[in-house]
Amino acid sequence: MNKVLIIYGTRYGTTTTVVQDMSNTARELGAQVEVVNLEKGTPHPNPEEYDLVIIGSGIQAGQWTKRPLKYIEQNLDSLSKTQVALFVVSGYAGDPEKVDEAQTEYLDKMPEKYPGLSPISTALIGGMFEFKNYNVVVRALVKSMVKKNMPPGEEIPEKIDFRDWDMIRDWIREIVQ
Repeated sequence: MNKVLIIYGTRYGTTTTVVQDMSNTARELGAQVEVVNLEKGTPHPNPEEYDLVIIGSGIQAGQWTKRPLKYIEQNLDSLSKTQVALFVVSGYAGDPEKVDEAQTEYLDKMPEKYPGLSPISTALIGGMFEFKNYNVVVRALVKSMVKKNMPPGEEIPEKIDFRDWDMIRDWIREIVQ
């Protein structure tokens, strides 16, 4: 696999750090990698120019960011003619009780929502909560969700990181080789 496009959306930057690691891993395998953060308003490349298109998003409030979904909608015909992989970065990946539900809702249902989209692989990647990056309302909401899964009396740390770098690199090696 020579030419890889990683195109994604993020809200707070966790997905960007994941994508940076993905692109480095793919380059180590000899792939030519182009990375596009859709939140920056960069022109959208034609998916047919790539051997593999990896599309991803951070998840917040149970939703993909809007721009990757719009990219899929606008390029569905082209995406059906190339290999596509999907990933999401979500705190639910760090919650054993929510993993299956998150995989189903955020990844497995995508072909139903976008007929013609046939991912060769998907990855549910753990997210990171860095509370200082959130506004007051989001911070309170996320902390209340985190608190439900903690033992009584335990303090919520300022940063909770569920990213599994080995899993991310292994997934990229699997789909790029």
